[in-house]
Amino acid sequence: MITTSTALTVAKYLFGASVAATTLAAGGLWFFQRHLIYPSYVPEGSRKLVPRPIELGMPYEDITLTTRDKVKIKAYVIPARRNPVVADQLRSLNHKQRMELGDREMEKWLEEMGDEKAIEYAKSRPTVVFFHANAGNMGHRVPLARKFNVEHGCNVFMLSYRGYGLSEGRPSEHGIRIDIETAMDYIKSHPILGETKIVLYGQSLGGASCLYAGSRYRDLVSGIILENTFLSLPSLIPLVLPQLPKFLLPILLTEHWDAHHTMPLIPSTTPVLMIAGKNDDLVKPPQMIALRHLRASAGGSLKWKELNGGHNDTCLQPEYWSIIGDWLKEEIGNNPLTSNIGISTREKKEEEEESESSTNSDDYQKVTKEEALEAKKEL
Repeated sequence: MITTSTALTVAKYLFGASVAATTLAAGGLWFFQRHLIYPSYVPEGSRKLVPRPIELGMPYEDITLTTRDKVKIKAYVIPARRNPVVADQLRSLNHKQRMELGDREMEKWLEEMGDEKAIEYAKSRPTVVFFHANAGNMGHRVPLARKFNVEHGCNVFMLSYRGYGLSEGRPSEHGIRIDIETAMDYIKSHPILGETKIVLYGQSLGGASCLYAGSRYRDLVSGIILENTFLSLPSLIPLVLPQLPKFLLPILLTEHWDAHHTMPLIPSTTPVLMIAGKNDDLVKPPQMIALRHLRASAGGSLKWKELNGGHNDTCLQPEYWSIIGDWLKEEIGNNPLTSNIGISTREKKEEEEESESSTNSDDYQKVTKEEALEAKKEL
């Protein structure tokens, strides 16, 4: 039988352990929050090895931009081409053959840039500005860039934030915002990209970057695609560090990425596509539902789709690219400059077959009050 004194002793040690855990969590958040929030060192080698678009048959321009605080950041510009290298041309090639193919395609592209028809074609296509998530670098997203560039005929601009890949500096919300502004100003003044419709695309932290860019460059942005994005770091961190008292967050947290400050500034007429992974165990589904409600409550243009994916594999779900393709055609393709958004005949047919159920799905209905309340309880 446990005596009263024994119970008090156990309780004292348990309380002490709880206080210690809370103290460690609070201290860790204060001292290491940027290291934890922006793991640019993951996966191993991410600060030195940055895959290039040409490795997947896409000619590109390697760009170095200097921000207003004198940090040099790296970016890729991948132009839309009338005759890109299709997947069938790459599948049977070994690494050496791919490199040889890449060299030939770079030579072709340099010749194309002297052809007015090739330039006009690139200008007629939308430009997808790719903001990556909080780990890795822009090179790790080259396969996704290929989907936009080759299959959907888009120009692609992608960058590594400061402290990521081969970019200088250390990441922070303030610094990454400067990187975003630098990138958008570059795109705006670019002789080709500056004359195209601009679509922002981001996963997780990249989605928060999209919202910031969309709020700052309202007249430049024609559409936004968000995947598995959080409402704000103050609402997300308690789910990741439940032992940390919420009242400490305003004191300890320097990084916020709060959609409450950016989403309302995006024009209601700007089309927004939100894709959420039902099985996301990092950015829990209520986070995306809350974002959806924030957009819908202001009467903003919105399409919503949930897929059976987790935080990192939603983009691998079969319906993913057909959803994006349909949205690009419906929301961006109406502009005469971008009226021919599409892919090969075979792939287009597959898209149409897959999209029959998705476009008519009740997933596109407006968020209900019950959903919003349920999401609020879980945040």
